[in-house]
Amino acid sequence: MNLKVTVLYFSDADLRLRDEILELHVGDGGRAIIPLSYKEGKQIIAVLAGECHLLNRIGDRVLPLSSASIAAEVDFE
Repeated sequence: MNLKVTVLYFSDADLRLRDEILELHVGDGGRAIIPLSYKEGKQIIAVLAGECHLLNRIGDRVLPLSSASIAAEVDFE
C-alpha cells in the first residue's frame, strides 16, 4: 500500500524550509517509510498526510489566496 504525504524539511545546503509531495510505501506497522536515500542531505521537520501546499515560509510575505497559484486546487470548505 502507498500513501501520499507532504514532507517539510531543511536542506543541508541552505536554511530555507522546503516542501515536497511524495508517494511512500506503508510498512507492516502502518507507517510511511521514507527511503534513506531521500533523507540524505535533509533535516526532516514533519511528514503530513496528503498533499499540502506551503503558502509561506519564515520571512516570506503571505499572498492573498486569490493570487496563490493553488487557490483553484484547494477546497476551503
